Amino acid sequence: MPLPEIFTLISCPMIGQLGPETTIVENDPCEACGQKYKPFIEFLDYEFDTWERAELIKVSDAYAMTRRLFDAARAAGLKGFSARPMKATRGDDMDESIVLPEFVRLWVDGEADGPSGWWDRGPVCPECGRVIWTNTDRVLDALFAKYGDEPGPPRLVWPRTWEGDDIFTVGDPGPPVVTAAFKEFLERDKVIELVFAPAQWARTEQGTL
Repeated sequence: MPLPEIFTLISCPMIGQLGPETTIVENDPCEACGQKYKPFIEFLDYEFDTWERAELIKVSDAYAMTRRLFDAARAAGLKGFSARPMKATRGDDMDESIVLPEFVRLWVDGEADGPSGWWDRGPVCPECGRVIWTNTDRVLDALFAKYGDEPGPPRLVWPRTWEGDDIFTVGDPGPPVVTAAFKEFLERDKVIELVFAPAQWARTEQGTL
């Protein structure tokens, strides 16, 4: 399978906060390696402060998409994602004249793996089975590069771990990676306020091109 250009979805609008009916599952850190678990949002209640036509949004580590955009992405043949139920709550200060469209939670099903490029990859913990990731300056350099003129360090993905999905995680704590097809679909659809940064296929022993 030819390898497409890939990009990290650096940011998208966050126009609210977790609503009162959000369900979060939290686990204690691993006793062996000390790594914390990310709080897992089991059910998303997105409490909107406003809405100005953004159709792909996030809060915490959860993403949401209008039903219209989700259906259009499916119709375009894009892969690696599914819809989960969520609740859209109007915040107390939200303008009453704003009409919210239907939103679904965007669930990223695609998975790949790689050396990250942002975090340092360590060994796998024998107790919890997770890779031990160490934070580096490259994380902030990458996330804040959008405010400067120079590109930040790219995320790195092992080609052999990619299964053809158009949006996927890469094992590290960072945001999802998308193919050029997914990025171009969003751009053609004029989805607003998204920031992408080029990612790369890693040339390493595990993922040799």
